[in-house]
Amino acid sequence: MKYLFYISMIFCVLSCEEAIQKPEHILPEEKMSEIIADFAINDQSYNIGGNINTENATRFILKKYNIKGQLFSDSYKYYMTKPEDLKDIMNKAQDIIKSKDPKAEAYINKKLKETNANGTVPAQAR
Repeated sequence: MKYLFYISMIFCVLSCEEAIQKPEHILPEEKMSEIIADFAINDQSYNIGGNINTENATRFILKKYNIKGQLFSDSYKYYMTKPEDLKDIMNKAQDIIKSKDPKAEAYINKKLKETNANGTVPAQAR
């Protein structure tokens, strides 16, 4: 009886489909990393400058990569269901930011060392 339970559990696990169907068109991980890095840089510019039109900046970034917002959204939603892939994408994006601004590396490393009261990494450093 015990073996029947284990076999049925294995069958259930193997037969499960993905949480979200893979979109017909999806951005490759490398391109996602580049776009996310540009969005992060844009976000920091907004925090510093304050009077930047974020909607226009978003359109500019999407136009720079010649993609539609829906394609980015669909790709991002899909990668959100793949934690390991998303982690790789975010790490690559962080590397891109570090390569574009050497001062960013010191800031990121400083934030990674800081912990909040719960002992987790601050959101801006993830």
